[in-house]
Amino acid sequence: MAERREPTTDKEYDGEAEADSTAGERASAEDPPVDEAGTPSTAPLDRHPTERLGSTVPPMRMRLDAWRDRYDDHGELARGGMSSIRTMRDNVMQREVAMKVLDPGKDPVGMAHFAQEARITGQLDHPNIVPVYDLQQDGDLLPTRFTMKLIEGETFADTLEREARVRLHSDTLERLLQIFLKVCDAVSFAHSRGVIHCDIKPSNIMVGSHGQAYLMDWGVAVERGVPSRQVPGEPRPVGGSGSMSGTPAYMAPEQAWGRAEEIDPRTDVYGLGGILYALLTLVPPHNGIKPAHDLELARSGQVPPPREVITSEPLPPGLCRIAMRALYPEQEGRYQTVEALKADVERFVRGGGWFEAVHYDEGALIVREGDVPDAAFIITEGHCELFREADGKRKVMGTMGEGEVFGETSIFGDTARTASVEATTDVTVMRVTRAALTRELERTEWLRAFVETLAQRFIELEHRIRALEDEGKAER
Repeated sequence: MAERREPTTDKEYDGEAEADSTAGERASAEDPPVDEAGTPSTAPLDRHPTERLGSTVPPMRMRLDAWRDRYDDHGELARGGMSSIRTMRDNVMQREVAMKVLDPGKDPVGMAHFAQEARITGQLDHPNIVPVYDLQQDGDLLPTRFTMKLIEGETFADTLEREARVRLHSDTLERLLQIFLKVCDAVSFAHSRGVIHCDIKPSNIMVGSHGQAYLMDWGVAVERGVPSRQVPGEPRPVGGSGSMSGTPAYMAPEQAWGRAEEIDPRTDVYGLGGILYALLTLVPPHNGIKPAHDLELARSGQVPPPREVITSEPLPPGLCRIAMRALYPEQEGRYQTVEALKADVERFVRGGGWFEAVHYDEGALIVREGDVPDAAFIITEGHCELFREADGKRKVMGTMGEGEVFGETSIFGDTARTASVEATTDVTVMRVTRAALTRELERTEWLRAFVETLAQRFIELEHRIRALEDEGKAER
C-alpha cells in the first residue's frame, strides 16, 4: 500500500506542486524551534512560513491587506472625534456592513481602547447589542478598523426629535418605552458579563427599521471581575482614578469626578435615567451651555425635576418619579440594578403611571365637604376616616384603608364634595384627575366609554338621593 503523504506547501493544497523531498527537508530544517510545551515560536514578521517553503504566497504584511480586496467602500456613514464609520460591501458574504475606522493621527494612544471596544462588543452576544464580525489590522499590524452589522434606521435621539410633539401620546410613549426596555436588557446582559457601558445616551442607541434596538459604542466601557482581554504586544488602555471618559450631559457624578474605582452597574442606571429624562423633557439631565458646564452640573449631581423643565404640557408623574430615582446623585439612592429599574418602567406601561402619588401626614384633611372636586383618590398606604358635619357635630361615616377609593364620581362631574376625608395615619394616595384617567384609557376606548358611562350613572343616582333628602328636610 502506498504511503499517504501530508501536503507541505500551499501549492500542494491546490494540487499544483510536485513532490519535492528536498524542499520538505529544507522546510523541516528551517522550522522554528518549539518551547517546552511544544508550541512553535513566533516567526519573524519579514519571513512568512510559506515564504521559507518556497511558496509564492505573499508575506504576512501583504496578506493582512487582503481585506481591501474583500470590501468595497460605499462612503462615510458617520464620524466621531477619533474615528469614522463607513458603509462597506462585503464581496465574500454578499452583504452590506459597517466598518469603524480609527484615525491614529488624531488619537495615537486610543488604539488600545479601539481594539478593546471591538473585542468587548464582539463577546457580548445579545439581540440588542450590535454584532461585531471582525477586527482588521493595517499594513503595520495595528488594529485600526473593525466590521459590524449595518443597522438601517436612526438613532434614538433622532426618534425623539422627530416625534417630539407626540412622544407622550399613549401609543407613541409605549413604543418609545419598549425601545428603552430593550436597551435595559442589553445593559443587564453586559453587567452579567462584567461590562459597564459608561456612555449611555440617546445618540448611542440605534433604532432599526422594524423596531430593533441596539446599544452601540462600547469604546469607554469598563470591565469588572473578568479576565483581561488584552492581547500580548498590543497597547494597554490607560485609565484610573482621576481619568474621565464619557458624555458629561448624561454622566453620573462618580464618573464625572473620575472616580474609576466607584464605577459599577449603578453608573449605567444613571445613564438609563438620563434616557428617560430626555424622553420626558427633550433635553439631557445636565443641560449646560458647553460640555464644560455639563461636567460641572454632572459633578454637582443636581438635576431639575422634569416638570420644572416642561411646563407647557402634563408629564406622567410615575415616569418622572422613575427617572429621578435613577438619576439620584448618590449611588445608594438609585435603583441598585437595571432589572429593578426595568420592572418599574414595565409597571408604568401596564397602567397607573399618569396618577400622581401624594403623601399626607396623620391628621391632614385630604378633601373637605363642600369643596369643588378636582380629583379622586386611591389609597396605597395608611388609613383615612370619612365624616360629615351636621349641626356642628362630626358624624363618622366609615374608615378606609389600602386599595380603597373615594371621590370616584367627582372626576366626571362638578358636584360639591358631600363629605370630608381625614388621614388617621400617615397616608399615601394616588391622585386621579380626569385628564390623567383619560391618558390611562387612551389605548382602550371601549373601557373609557364604560368607565365614563358608569360614573355618569353614579352621578345621576347621587343627584336623586340628594333631591330626596332635600324633600324630606322640607317636609319636616
